[in-house]
Amino acid sequence: MQIFRQDKKDLAKFLDKLRQSYELIAPLKKDLVRFESIKNSEDISNIHLEKNSYFPIKEYFFKKQEVLFQFDGDKITVPRFNTTEKVFFGIRKCDLNAIHHQDMVFLEQADDPYYAAARKGTYLLGYHCNEAPSEYCFCGSLDLIDFFDLMFYDRKDYFLVEVGSEKGRALVEKYKEYFTKTDKQITSQDKVIKNADRLEKLDISKLYDNKDWKKGVGLCLSCTACTSLCPTCYCFEIKDEPSIKGPKKAERKRSWSSCQLPEFTRVAHDHVFRKEREQRFKHRIYHQLDYFKQRNGVNLCVGCGRCIEGCPTRIDFVKIINEMKE
Repeated sequence: MQIFRQDKKDLAKFLDKLRQSYELIAPLKKDLVRFESIKNSEDISNIHLEKNSYFPIKEYFFKKQEVLFQFDGDKITVPRFNTTEKVFFGIRKCDLNAIHHQDMVFLEQADDPYYAAARKGTYLLGYHCNEAPSEYCFCGSLDLIDFFDLMFYDRKDYFLVEVGSEKGRALVEKYKEYFTKTDKQITSQDKVIKNADRLEKLDISKLYDNKDWKKGVGLCLSCTACTSLCPTCYCFEIKDEPSIKGPKKAERKRSWSSCQLPEFTRVAHDHVFRKEREQRFKHRIYHQLDYFKQRNGVNLCVGCGRCIEGCPTRIDFVKIINEMKE
């Protein structure tokens, strides 16, 4: 572990330098906090680190909608990939782990060229929470790992910056005028996020038939806000969209989908595998906290709490699970 110090007055200068060589993307507060491209120095002054981004960062890698290819008769054209190197600043530990989990799905298991192209040439600069930025966070209950190129720890007048990869080390070396060596260390206690250990029951495998699930099902609108705001959900659908220019022209598009919709499991003869709302409601939570872990050894969920905060009826499934009796 290598630790550097950066004075807070140097952060804006460092980011402005990055902006000149890379596409810099950071959380900005406008109507809501969201990750956006930093176009100028004024944008840097508007970077918001007090609250987590309302929307997940995953849309930069697993796009909400993207054209896989176009065809015109028997001619197929694949869109060119954007090769611009990108630096993401201000990513919290939950979202960094979400990227890691999506890497597992799209790089290790599926070998997805579109996701791989979006991830190539990216630098992940984290911002460590000293305490939970939302009352709905529960990342401290999950086994999140260190996954970053650089991690910034806020120490009031300065940052301690931990190097997490060779790419991070190269950035420090390239912009060494903004970093100084320090003897200070980052301890395991420094990595604890206060008030973020809300989930008390970590094994829900025996709770599937518990009647208390109805507390959430009764409030659920099947609106898909939870899956849209989730940084780890990776379900999608693929459709061919014909062009108005002629019957031979079309695009094949991939777009986000949601297990909360009846259409998600609709097959031939109009059979729906998860027709009942309760089945869909529980499936999402079990995939996040149980099914994915059975296959991959780690929870898919990273405990950011967006699905709860963004739910129009504010269904707190963590509270529901905690109150269940086996």
